[in-house]
Amino acid sequence: MTTDEVRIEPGDPADPAFARLHEALDRELGELYPADSIYSVEPDKLDAPGCCLLLGRTAEGEAVACGALRRLSDDQAEIKRMYVVPKYRGQALGRRILEGLEARAAAFGYSSLRLETGERQPAAIGLYRSFGYVQIPCYNEYAYDPHSLCFEKRLEAADSAPAPGHAVTDG
Repeated sequence: MTTDEVRIEPGDPADPAFARLHEALDRELGELYPADSIYSVEPDKLDAPGCCLLLGRTAEGEAVACGALRRLSDDQAEIKRMYVVPKYRGQALGRRILEGLEARAAAFGYSSLRLETGERQPAAIGLYRSFGYVQIPCYNEYAYDPHSLCFEKRLEAADSAPAPGHAVTDG
């Protein structure tokens, strides 16, 4: 299966498919970090205004990737629950989810995005850096976790950002 056969679409936080991805991510993180260094999010927190969930689904409807936005303030959101099922990694699904989340964040009017990842996740760190995220001091619940790394990115103004689902082209 190619990445083109996986569609990125809005998801429902109450969807059992998201619950399966959420649990798989927690299991994987549990192999890398102690339990108190795993920062989940309650699905109902992703169903609030200014929040969203994106799912990557195969042509057969199987959810194989996810990512979410959680509102931090009027002008700032946090990326949460970025995950791609292992057999689908290396196909740019994480990039596509992140692009979709950034477009939605700009459409919501956020001026910056933050995120937390772990020190033992070089692929995630590389992805975020390749998108222009810069490391910042850890914040909120991550402030005293020795395994946490936090990043931030300033976004373009919503009126100059492409609408979700629209590509930017030269010319």
